[in-house]
Amino acid sequence: MTHDHWQIPPSVLRNLERIPKDRPVALLLRHSVRDHLPPSDADTLPITAIGRELALDLGACLQGRLQSLHASPLVRCMQTAEALSEGARAGITVIPDRHLGDPGVFVVDGRRAWSNWEKLGHEGVVRHLVSEPSALPGMARPDEAARFLVQHMLGAATGRPGIHVFVTHDSLVSATAGRILRQPVDLDCWPWYLEGAFFWAEEQVIHAAYRDHEIQCSTPLCNFNEGDVIEFARREIGSTVGLDTGARFFLAGGAFKSLLTGRPPRDLDLWAPSERDRQILIDALLARGARYEDPRPFADAFELSGRLIEIPHKVEPTTLPERLSLFDIGLSAVGVEHLGRDQWSAVVHPLATESVSLREVRLLKPLVNWKYALTTLERARRYACELSFSVPAEEEEVIWGLFEAQSSEMQTGMVDRYHRTAIGGYGVIEELASRYS
Repeated sequence: MTHDHWQIPPSVLRNLERIPKDRPVALLLRHSVRDHLPPSDADTLPITAIGRELALDLGACLQGRLQSLHASPLVRCMQTAEALSEGARAGITVIPDRHLGDPGVFVVDGRRAWSNWEKLGHEGVVRHLVSEPSALPGMARPDEAARFLVQHMLGAATGRPGIHVFVTHDSLVSATAGRILRQPVDLDCWPWYLEGAFFWAEEQVIHAAYRDHEIQCSTPLCNFNEGDVIEFARREIGSTVGLDTGARFFLAGGAFKSLLTGRPPRDLDLWAPSERDRQILIDALLARGARYEDPRPFADAFELSGRLIEIPHKVEPTTLPERLSLFDIGLSAVGVEHLGRDQWSAVVHPLATESVSLREVRLLKPLVNWKYALTTLERARRYACELSFSVPAEEEEVIWGLFEAQSSEMQTGMVDRYHRTAIGGYGVIEELASRYS
């Protein structure tokens, strides 16, 4: 159906016909029709009445296939997603997602990034995102950001065959499609309203389709290489403590698994190498509105913008390699050091890379924190569940062998430490009871 000169983009209708119906498909979609952007208050501009009708019509095309809706928090994206749900008669609650806008995955520091729009204009910024390898001030490196956005969408869609729509802005569709398909998205290929790029996984391959272009990419899209690791740290630090604290610190641990899953990290561990740096981090969090969480055994915990941030009490060791050497699981031995003024360095333990290659959760041996070995076992099993990896039997036996070698008094202490530090679950207590009852 057409509305004046507006219509559902033909490329979307064509791709809807040919994408698979038996697996999750992520659709990165530009919002529906809006009026001309004003010089100010562009964030509050809604879709038009025709834009709503068009989104209702596209929703009807998705009826029976629409599984989830995610949108940039800006009003025109939320309105588009709500109309899609109504048109599909799906009754789906829209999930706001700041990776899709406000500020979006390509922006790390909104205040700094705005200068790029003032200097280059909207088209100039998008051209840079599509074609240049470097990061503009306050922004992410485009290639790493585009791959992470697709990984993020596919992670949100995992396990639910059907169409998962992510409503965003023209710049994110252009930059992401251009990067993933390795095709220039110029003005002739600019996304219409309600036009988008489709992504889905088949075995070890990611398919991407935009208009008449399609490409296959190997998985995972993101990995534990230096570029991906640093860009992940910049995004998370930029949205929590900020890039200008003046503190030196490390982001290290299991949070980097998000690169492999696309899902948000369970928590962020920020390790300070001095009491001064630690206090700066705490002050920065509180200044940004963070609230204290219940005390942790070894850290102060805060919640900010949906993230749990932990600042460990200990400030030793003072270097990132030494810090990683005290971890027990290879997949946790990944970290980035923030040196101030948006300067970063990354350290990735070889066992972290090997674990990803083998799709196994491997232990860093000998276990430095062996008194907490039962907690390590639970964490290893949780990692395996989250990543669809395995924990080799010989790795688990290392932990049980350590436990068996202890006196009954020490075994009691190890069980007590487990109850104080573990989340609970993954069969550890049950196996303990069956082995030693």
